[in-house]
Amino acid sequence: MDLLIIRHAPAEDRDHFALTGQPDSLRPLTERGVERMQLAARGLMTLALSIERMVASPLTRAQQTAEVIASALEIRKFDTEAILSPEASTDQVIDWLRKQPRVDGMALIGHEPNLSQLTETLIHGRANGNMPLKKGSAVLIRFSDAIAAGQGQLIWFLPPGVLRTLAD
Repeated sequence: MDLLIIRHAPAEDRDHFALTGQPDSLRPLTERGVERMQLAARGLMTLALSIERMVASPLTRAQQTAEVIASALEIRKFDTEAILSPEASTDQVIDWLRKQPRVDGMALIGHEPNLSQLTETLIHGRANGNMPLKKGSAVLIRFSDAIAAGQGQLIWFLPPGVLRTLAD
């Protein structure tokens, strides 16, 4: 199974958005963030990924990112799971992944530091803070057997600028 991990695109400034009185979970992408993610998603399209299932955090910025990616990759619908929200632990996410129906390719869209910790744990067995994901970054991890800590093989790790370049 291939696991594509994507950090949400650039969102509104946290402090500025807090002045609206709305919860951070509703903080949207910026207009520029949407445009940059559209290009990055076109770049993802050039990699000929086989994504059968896409799952996003329920937070607005992850949902909006998922919409952009789903459109570019011609994915009709995506799922929303609270397990991808910032409060979930790496162990909880891995346990959830193990229980999911096996597909050839799954994409997860979420937040930092959760995604970099998940990435490191799946590849190395533990998180040590050496693989932070920039907003709009994508990582592809391959599993030959069951999903477990230290069992993933890093196929590629692409920052958003490289994804946008692939779109050209």
